[in-house]
Amino acid sequence: MELATNTVSRRMRRWHAGWLPIHILALLLVVAGSAVAAQAHRFKMAFLCSGSITDGGWNQEGRDAAVKVAQALHAKLSVLEHVTPIRASGIMRDFVRRHYGLIIGHGYEFLVPATQTARMTSHTHFAVSGADKFEPGVTTLNFDLSQPSYLLGAIAAMVSKTGKIGFIGGQAIPSVEACYKGFKAGAQFINPKIRVAQAYTSWDQVGLSKTQAQAFIQQGIDVIYQNVDAASQGVFEAVKSANKHRPHNPVYVFGCNSDQNNNPICARYTLASAVIRLDRAFMHVAILAKKGKLRAGIVNETMANHVCLAVLNPRLLGKVITSRMQMRIKQVKKHLLAVGIMRHH
Repeated sequence: MELATNTVSRRMRRWHAGWLPIHILALLLVVAGSAVAAQAHRFKMAFLCSGSITDGGWNQEGRDAAVKVAQALHAKLSVLEHVTPIRASGIMRDFVRRHYGLIIGHGYEFLVPATQTARMTSHTHFAVSGADKFEPGVTTLNFDLSQPSYLLGAIAAMVSKTGKIGFIGGQAIPSVEACYKGFKAGAQFINPKIRVAQAYTSWDQVGLSKTQAQAFIQQGIDVIYQNVDAASQGVFEAVKSANKHRPHNPVYVFGCNSDQNNNPICARYTLASAVIRLDRAFMHVAILAKKGKLRAGIVNETMANHVCLAVLNPRLLGKVITSRMQMRIKQVKKHLLAVGIMRHH
């Protein structure tokens, strides 16, 4: 009886030895199939921008925000830079065919191609950042930097010794002009007699923006607010160069879109930055798109919902930006949030 039992046991072991690899293979096939299915149903996002994703400003900040959101949502992300409006429609249609759930056009220039492509699909959501116009099928993200710019204008008026300040923009589009208008209004709130110059250069021509900043400085302007993305390097270089020859009467500058307070060129002379927290805005849009609940319309991102902010340079607090100035800035901010002014200035 014992012999018979051992014989059966040996047969069972041989049977299991032959069966085990097949069982494992089947299990692996099931797991692999599940992984492929999960990958196929994975939420997919596309990010398109017209400039360089290493510009240190608008485009780089947008790419970084999209990456952060995609990682948080475990989504697949495709990033394309240097996309022109003419090429954008074809690129967007391709993403639609590949069943992307969300396409973000990072800039006002993508509003028309996004609107045209949105008519062709019901399963892909479209968002355009930096736009303030309603179009069917598109969620437009209106980043209102006018309020943070108002605060920068107030700071400029308090810091300026000449009573002359300047604004340099990359292009006279609505979002950039809103920065200028806010900056001017904030400065005049502190000093009604202050003189505010404006100029528009380029988003990526460093030399052109540097030349404009130098011209401003030669005119006696001692505080410059720039919104020129990659070309900000030129403005920073102009400020740094000018301050080599005027250590006791320096020129100051502001950053824009991203926090440029710690820029490697002239951080010592960067008072503050008007910052857009794109990650917060994109996260809200992506979550709704993933759930299929994103709706067309204008989303106003402001200082009140902590997307658009004025960030002071900590290394200048208590020195250039005195305690008294900081108290005044808080009062102005409280006033802005209370009355919600700006777009009409």
